[in-house]
Amino acid sequence: MAWFDDLKAALPAYYPGGGNIVGYLRGSGSPTVWRQMERSSGQMIILGSKRPTKEEWDAAGVGQRGEEQTITLDKLSSFIILYGGFMYRPWGHIHSLTPQTQATFTNSSLASWKRNYMKPRP
Repeated sequence: MAWFDDLKAALPAYYPGGGNIVGYLRGSGSPTVWRQMERSSGQMIILGSKRPTKEEWDAAGVGQRGEEQTITLDKLSSFIILYGGFMYRPWGHIHSLTPQTQATFTNSSLASWKRNYMKPRP
């Protein structure tokens, strides 16, 4: 998906060596649940191919949540990630891929990740 190529280009240090891991989340790995969560802010996802540390989960506000999911590109076949923040690592919210969310990603989210960019912590 072209949007993932754009995301990796905006956050290259978080995606060393390529691959298809988009990020990690705590909670359900079900697309049905993600669609339901869009009514609020969307399922939160910590971006990058490296598994988050406890400190990074805590900084994202989900340190005490349940099951960890590794989210690969194939699991996001009808979704896109919109900007959510940058607490130690970039994070976003999973949303259905529509012309509107694609435009938000292109016109706003990429710029926000670039503007708030922080080098990965050692």
